[in-house]
Amino acid sequence: MKSGFKIGMFLVAAMFLVGCDSAKVYEEYIEVENNNWLKENVASFEFDVTDTVSKHNLYLNVRNTGDYAFNNLYLFISLQGPNGNMLKDTVNCELADKSGKWLGKGIGDLWDIQIPYVGGFKFAQSGKYTVSMEQGMRVNKGLEGITDVGLRVEKAK
Repeated sequence: MKSGFKIGMFLVAAMFLVGCDSAKVYEEYIEVENNNWLKENVASFEFDVTDTVSKHNLYLNVRNTGDYAFNNLYLFISLQGPNGNMLKDTVNCELADKSGKWLGKGIGDLWDIQIPYVGGFKFAQSGKYTVSMEQGMRVNKGLEGITDVGLRVEKAK
């Protein structure tokens, strides 16, 4: 009975810690079909913004396997606001260091990294925003080893 109580308390504490992400406004991952990200497969994320006063941080999330052939990943990012205005950007995401060691957190052959994109961003107006990510690597075939891409929006601390 004593060990069952300890396990129960551990599970309650773990659920509490996972559920207490008060800074998160939005976070979603999109699975890359067959772990092979083709140029024509654009990942789009839609989220609603109600807070135009607070500053926000935006992160690009990437999951890859050890089969990914590069140390980095170029992304073309588009941010479209409720009024239709669009910002476009190119981002170089470092996934591994110069020696080839994967950055981020890994379990087995799967690596997960969160890359700061924009810090202290104030949304100009409330409404629906869309962020689109397109891989910008100069390869004719898809990018093997990219399993998921994601976006996180959180209130800045």
